[in-house]
Amino acid sequence: MCTFCKGKLIPATTEYIEKIENYIIVIKNVPCEKCEQCGEEYFSTDVARQIEKILNNIQTISSEITVSVINYESSAAA
Repeated sequence: MCTFCKGKLIPATTEYIEKIENYIIVIKNVPCEKCEQCGEEYFSTDVARQIEKILNNIQTISSEITVSVINYESSAAA
């Protein structure tokens, strides 16, 4: 149940966008639960940890990239 509007949550995927210093990272196909009513998105603890891991990894390999687009499914499996 959505904490904002009490709507029903359904399994979905989304894009996660993060700005870190001088670059922007876009992670595609991130699994989430999305409210049918208001569109609010929720990540499981495991997904949130994977997002954090992906963000940490991209920061260590790149200091010059301004925009990165990453597929969650292939990066989380690594």
